[in-house]
Parts: sequence; C-alpha cells; structure tokens
Amino acid sequence: MEFENTIRKIIEKECEDYFLGVADLSSAEDGILKQYESFFDEYPRAISIGITLPYKNTDELIGKNTKVYNEINQQLNSITVHLSSLLQQEGYKTLSVPKTEKLDDGSFISLHKLAANLANLGEIEKNGLLVTPEVGTRVNWGTILTDAPIEAANQ
Repeated sequence: MEFENTIRKIIEKECEDYFLGVADLSSAEDGILKQYESFFDEYPRAISIGITLPYKNTDELIGKNTKVYNEINQQLNSITVHLSSLLQQEGYKTLSVPKTEKLDDGSFISLHKLAANLANLGEIEKNGLLVTPEVGTRVNWGTILTDAPIEAANQ
C-alpha cells in the first residue's frame, strides 16, 4: 500500500485523470501466455497506468490533433521511466513497455491492454479495444513489467 501511494504521487505530478492497477500476468489465458511467455517468466507482474484522453473532440484528437495525443504519450513515458527507476533502485527488474502505433493483424493483444484487463481496469472487447466502465476506450495506456512483489488486483 505504501508503494501504491508513492506511485499515485508520481502520477499525479503529471496528470489528474488516470487509472492505476497491478496485474499478476500468470493469470492470463493460455494462448496469451504462449505469446509472451519469455517476458512473463522474467517479469511476472505488470503495473498498468492509463491517462484519460480529453472528452471534447476525442475522435478528432487522435486523427487530427496529434499534439495532445503526443503530450499524453510523453506523460506516460515520463511516469513509467520514473517508476521503473524507483523499482530498480530497490533492486527489482523492470521493463517499461513502449507505446506501439498499430497492432499487426488483430490476432495480437498488446501488453498494455492485457495488463489493464488483468488489473481489472477494463474489458477487452471482441474488436480488440479495451473498454473501461468510466470512459470507454478513451484511455492511453502505459505498462511496466516487473518482478517486484507488489500485490496484484487479480490475486
């Protein structure tokens, strides 16, 4: 709980409207475990951080106003790098997962969506989008894989 408070303080320096969860990656479905098994052996948990996209003109935001979209991605990068450094200073292994532009052909679930789903932050729909109860799909996700013994939402 103390570490979660530290994480929240770091995130809140960057943004106000966010999601935070921790996932035990071993609880992923077998097919997904096979896709990522080498990662999950080394990093059994994930910290999932989501920053809510602005409500006004969100559809236009992604297509036309990449400045705001890029600023949110920079916030996520700043947060995940800071948290990764903090965990590494404590002696834990971490891997900050970079944002990807596109998924291949839809048969691949991104680590960001998987971690957020396993941390009980949203559900992955048939179309591959992660939907949160609060704001739907209007969230950009950042993920840190780690071996730190932090309590996961799905334990």
